Amino acid sequence: MVSNSLKYDQPMTEPSRITIANSSSIIGFEKSGGGDWPVWDRYLTIENKRAYHIGNVCGTCAFFFVRLEGAKRSISATAIAERLNTGTDITDPTFTSILSQILPTGAYYVNFPTVLPRLIAPGHPDDYFVQEQVALWGIDPLPHDPRVTYYRSHSLALAEHRQLFEFVIPMFPLTWLDQERLTHYEGEIAHGGQPTAFTLSVLDIKQPAVWNGDPKITEHWCLAHYLLDGHHKIYAAAQQNAPLNLVSFLAVDESLASEEEIKSALAALTP
Repeated sequence: MVSNSLKYDQPMTEPSRITIANSSSIIGFEKSGGGDWPVWDRYLTIENKRAYHIGNVCGTCAFFFVRLEGAKRSISATAIAERLNTGTDITDPTFTSILSQILPTGAYYVNFPTVLPRLIAPGHPDDYFVQEQVALWGIDPLPHDPRVTYYRSHSLALAEHRQLFEFVIPMFPLTWLDQERLTHYEGEIAHGGQPTAFTLSVLDIKQPAVWNGDPKITEHWCLAHYLLDGHHKIYAAAQQNAPLNLVSFLAVDESLASEEEIKSALAALTP
């Protein structure tokens, strides 16, 4: 376990804002410049290696994520994994405090969504980057390739000109999954179990630079859950078209959204 300090700003009965200070987590966020911009590209890192390029700071550029060489492991302690496996008591503040010890310093909204994951390969007809993104931004020059098979969940209208898209993004490829563990979770789910996975999440709000009042032009609210623990669980759930619980820590300062927008998105996903 790493050492940090944690402060709760409100009870854990609903999405709650927490602050983690003085963390020594192996997970981090990094930014770098591009062109004339001192800060442009954003990255999720593991052990100081870039695991994902998670987009840029431009609100009028398209949303994207790209798997990099540093994305090659899940992040969990044994005690955390055992507790997640049960799918119970995930709102216990003591447990949430334990989970937070592996997160980097920052402010988060901790929430407990349920997703119905669909496995999406790059270029698949249901690939966001082939369908919804191309419909809004066009092909310039080709649909984006995230270099990873990922999961989609909710797609819903928030308000006029606003649509929310939810993604769950793994930390290693499907070929690394262990068949014995998959069989275990498939059996649990088949008997009514609903296991829990653990994610570090970011909300990016994007829209084209040219608006012109076109009613077909809309904002894309893209909620990306980076999967730290639960790779076998989510694959098993997707194979059986079954729901999966998440413990999601949504990073406030790393999102391209205001706190009010973050709370609005979470409220839309809360039954």
